[in-house]
Amino acid sequence: MDKAAMMIKARKLFKDVSDLPTIPVIVSRVIRLLDDHESNPDEVADLILSDQVLAARVIRVVNSPLYMPGSKITSVKRALLYLGFRSVREMILTSYFVDGFKAPEQPFDMNIFWMHSFSVGSMSRRIAAMVGYNDTELAYMVGIIHDIGKVFFGHYLREEYGEMLAHINYTRSTTYDAELEYFGTTHSEVGLCLAQRWNFPPVYSDVISHHHTSELAIEDPLLTAIVALADFFCLAYTISDSVAQATKPDRSEEYAWNLLRQHSRHPLPDNLGDFFFMLSDEYVEVFREVNQLFNTMTTA
Repeated sequence: MDKAAMMIKARKLFKDVSDLPTIPVIVSRVIRLLDDHESNPDEVADLILSDQVLAARVIRVVNSPLYMPGSKITSVKRALLYLGFRSVREMILTSYFVDGFKAPEQPFDMNIFWMHSFSVGSMSRRIAAMVGYNDTELAYMVGIIHDIGKVFFGHYLREEYGEMLAHINYTRSTTYDAELEYFGTTHSEVGLCLAQRWNFPPVYSDVISHHHTSELAIEDPLLTAIVALADFFCLAYTISDSVAQATKPDRSEEYAWNLLRQHSRHPLPDNLGDFFFMLSDEYVEVFREVNQLFNTMTTA
């Protein structure tokens, strides 16, 4: 099935959903300010302080083991200066993604899902640095949200998605292929619909849409290649669960690897297997970082 037909199927899934989670207006306003290079910390701090929940979240996260300030930070402005605008932006978005689809029951373990997502984010940032990509924090952010479409499936099609996961458990079938067989579309297309509903920047939407078909990426093919390889590495070499499965590198991963080698500003191994072996040396630090991030973002 081609991408256009899969998108039609994905949009049909959205037609009858009236309670999609939204990003609060205040958060959207804060994000826009944090994206504006001409904004100043006082302006951003005042806006954050207008929402007590958001302000408390920023203070809690900046004082967590993830960032380890030398002394306790109690001022939102000091938190902004300590973390920087980009880190605050990512922290706010990430925490709202985690909260957005909370439900009493899911057909998969949400803790494992987010651990995988955070791992892909951290590994994407490292791969971006290895190849000299010019925005490692962007790689980190889109790595975290690449699989957001799976949460839609689990939230709104819980029984059907649970049956699909049970069917492919202990098989070599990938979740992506099973979704296509069961629903005529996948978490990539569903994730794109969510990204468009939430007015994500085009590059975010493109990575979400094509992290399993990196050869089709348009906005930033190199960024999509980075996230595609980080995702495959975390599935195949580190994390095994019922939410996602990987077998061997396919056309998308091979394309991503060739693109990475073509555009890397630094030397890379001769083959993809050696590259993944090199990444395994990074994973101890990634695992520590992910645990800290997960505990911080999921604490009430």
